[in-house]
Amino acid sequence: MEFFRRSSPPPPPDPRWSRAMELFRAGDAAFVDAVRGIHESKALAVFAETWYSDPRIEARRLLHRYLLLPLTVAAHKPLVKRVFKFAEAAGDDATMARYLVAFDRSVRRGPRRPDAEPPAVLFTSQTRNYLRRRAWRYFRKLGRVAPERFLPAVCYALKQYTDADVPDGRALLDNWGLVHVLFHFSPALEAKPTGWRLVGNTTLSKLQPEPMFRKLWLKSPEPAFELLTANCGTVRQWAIAWLRKNAPDRLTRVSLEELLRWLELPFPELNDLAADLIEKVPGLDAIPVARWLAILDAAKPEVLDRVAGLMLRVLKPAKVDFADAIRLAMARPIPVARLGQYLLADKRPTTPDEVRAVFGLRDAEAEPLRPALVSWACLVLGERPDFQPTWVLEFLDARHEDVREAGWEWLQTDDRARESAVVWQRLLESPHDNIRLRLVAMLEERSREAGAIDALPADRVRFLWAAVLLNVSRGGRAKPFVVRQILDRLGKKPDEAGVLLPIVAAALRSVRGPEFRAGLAGVAGFVARFPQHRPLIETTFPELTLGG
Repeated sequence: MEFFRRSSPPPPPDPRWSRAMELFRAGDAAFVDAVRGIHESKALAVFAETWYSDPRIEARRLLHRYLLLPLTVAAHKPLVKRVFKFAEAAGDDATMARYLVAFDRSVRRGPRRPDAEPPAVLFTSQTRNYLRRRAWRYFRKLGRVAPERFLPAVCYALKQYTDADVPDGRALLDNWGLVHVLFHFSPALEAKPTGWRLVGNTTLSKLQPEPMFRKLWLKSPEPAFELLTANCGTVRQWAIAWLRKNAPDRLTRVSLEELLRWLELPFPELNDLAADLIEKVPGLDAIPVARWLAILDAAKPEVLDRVAGLMLRVLKPAKVDFADAIRLAMARPIPVARLGQYLLADKRPTTPDEVRAVFGLRDAEAEPLRPALVSWACLVLGERPDFQPTWVLEFLDARHEDVREAGWEWLQTDDRARESAVVWQRLLESPHDNIRLRLVAMLEERSREAGAIDALPADRVRFLWAAVLLNVSRGGRAKPFVVRQILDRLGKKPDEAGVLLPIVAAALRSVRGPEFRAGLAGVAGFVARFPQHRPLIETTFPELTLGG
């Protein structure tokens, strides 16, 4: 190319230059950061020719990587402008596409906080506006004089935009080239030298695909189809709307495998399109369960409901392993957990591993479904011939209150667990208030059975009583029962007075009215029956005056 200088003078003797050139010759990606750390504009201007004229693929890859980063290093003005002119003169569509995107990114309007640091920029606002207009003119000219190159070139550019380039409507209008490509003829927009503006009271919701060189886009749906997987949501939405309106038959020819792949991509617009199209495709029942599970693992939350609905429609529970069904039921997203619940409904654990997996449902993450899942777990475990009463403790000791509620219901309805001494001994150590308070009620009920409470470990019963009485926020209704139970035990086992009377004293200070008077009467009755404990009672209850 005649505008190239065939020999570039050597760079100045700077160690950073030596390191950068070493990386450049090696084609090392670290070169980009190294060259951005150099601030010698004259040397960079000379290097622009060396860089652009290098025929190696590695050199071009480094250039494109450089243009991907913000144009913010002030000393790089000559480098950026000279390479831009070289690419423009050479008809280098790929590099010009990178410049189109880079210059679009360099302009962002909008209010800024008074205390915010001004953004680093490479050119003045006038120069940036000029450069992005000039970059677009390159592609506009391309569409007129070389139409066969226009769509490949602009599609390559469109694939370089990301969601970060269009975080909101104002940012969309700041992308001069992007809007020209996609919405050039939109009646909702007008182009000004400083950027795009909405016409009148129009909103961006009125935007429809109105590209420049519409006839080129209409020749084949493939360029728009390739944009369905672009990195920018605006581009994907445009491609979907264009194809739905102008090439709906192309969407009906998408293979089932590609639709499944779309469901796994992190693009909500494409996920929705795939979910719409896949419902009309035959062969869903032939998709392996493992493939469906992989889709569920990869799909975004917004599309999980639809994917789970598809699976409910086509999957036969018998085809899904017990472990996979449990895993689905354990998931946090409700659509996935509901699918797992459906698949588990008629299954039963048949191996020790499957039994252990059922216990895992106590930690199911879909809170609205967890009680039903745990109830199912209690049912199937209770049906097993090798049932063990202590299994109920796995749910009564769970961290979630709704799981403990289900476990308590199981305890109440299963005599094998309810009558197990081991279960009672373990329950007396429960750290959970809702279990402790209910245990007090059960002890009150059992106190009517001769020797029922006495058969329980004394230390654990005392632990339960103390835990309930010392709870300042809960257990108000249970405390009178506890006082009565302690006094009953004192009547049967007066030798435990040294341990039990301090508990009664603490209890009486937290109850009032009739319960308080009944408690004092019980203490007075105790000292009347066992006068040898009078000194202990006077010490423990200084507020109680005992008659001679």
